[in-house]
Amino acid sequence: MNLYHIYKNEQHTLLYHGIMYLLIGVGMLLVVEELFYFPLLFFIPAMTNLYLSRSIKKEIRKSTRLFYEEIPVSSHSLIGVNTKEAFYYLKSNGWSSYSLQRTSLIDSPKQYVFQRKDKMPITLYKWSRRVIIAHEEKNIEYRLKYHSLTAVEWVNEENGETILLYKGNKRWILNYKGKNRLSLQKGFLPQSFQRLFDSHHSHVTFFEAYSEADDWLLVFLWLVDSDYFLTS
Repeated sequence: MNLYHIYKNEQHTLLYHGIMYLLIGVGMLLVVEELFYFPLLFFIPAMTNLYLSRSIKKEIRKSTRLFYEEIPVSSHSLIGVNTKEAFYYLKSNGWSSYSLQRTSLIDSPKQYVFQRKDKMPITLYKWSRRVIIAHEEKNIEYRLKYHSLTAVEWVNEENGETILLYKGNKRWILNYKGKNRLSLQKGFLPQSFQRLFDSHHSHVTFFEAYSEADDWLLVFLWLVDSDYFLTS
């Protein structure tokens, strides 16, 4: 899926929600005339969604370039895009390699699916201080050992493996098995792409120690991204 398709889906979702809230508000206004002020509350999210669906046209115009033009793919970075439907990791030409989508409305645990291009998807179960990843036909459990504004540490109590995310110079760095694998930063992209992506997109950089087998570690970057509002 290209960034163009992602924003078109986002626009249709916002438009659908806006129309539904509008119809519910109008319907309740006709039924409960005496409590007219209550149905009017539905017009607030209706107008908000309709406004957002219109304002996203700017993003669609910019992403059209990525869809129709041949832009070289950067081999050492990804771009994170957060939408209502899912969180996407894109290549620098706008095509998504990974996406992470919530599949359950239950809060304990929250359930997600991490889709990977040309690979089997990974199921993720998230509690407040615990994460279970169904990876390679087995469940790997990590517990949150420590977290602060500058560091987050996850520990696998079965084998003692540690995933450490610490804040460096304007970026979060993911260290796994004693080696820096990935880094995450907000609102900074190569100059050629800065005009296409707004500040609410995150930039993921691969270190030399990173390999394709480590792509499941992107889940922990996403956890930092969402918990610390890097893409908000």
